[in-house]
Amino acid sequence: MFDPTAYDNLKVILEGAVYDLDLSGELKIIERNDIVDLAKIVRRYEITYILVDQPSIKTNISLEANLNQLASELLNIENQSMFGANIAISFSWNTSENTKDFFQSIKSHWGPGHIYEEKQIISSLHGSNEEMTIRFTRTMTEEMVDDLVEMFHYSIVTIKKLLTGTG
Repeated sequence: MFDPTAYDNLKVILEGAVYDLDLSGELKIIERNDIVDLAKIVRRYEITYILVDQPSIKTNISLEANLNQLASELLNIENQSMFGANIAISFSWNTSENTKDFFQSIKSHWGPGHIYEEKQIISSLHGSNEEMTIRFTRTMTEEMVDDLVEMFHYSIVTIKKLLTGTG
């Protein structure tokens, strides 16, 4: 019988939380990718969504398990500190928004202890966009499923704060 990895279980929980709000009409899923990178032996699940009533900010949550994380679990290696997956959350918006305030607001909202990446994307097809990615320094395990769901809901709170200028 197949025993799902921590990555598999976290993916199902995340997907369920996002689709619940999609079905309720609060958000709209605009992209979903389930990737197995055979060159690096990495599994990555990404889901991108917008708020239905405020589509100007896209949010992407990415869950990723690398070769070490997958192999240690599948081979029943005793060092369980390797089990789990990494998570990142990205917010992107059109450059016409107040970019500097958005970057600062996201950092203050999520707090220190994370890795923040700020990007400017200039495209002849889509115009100019800004993006902030938050990479979390801890590995997400099955014992942290409540934290994963809370992070997803906190991403929605972040979007609302950016749009209203509060926080």
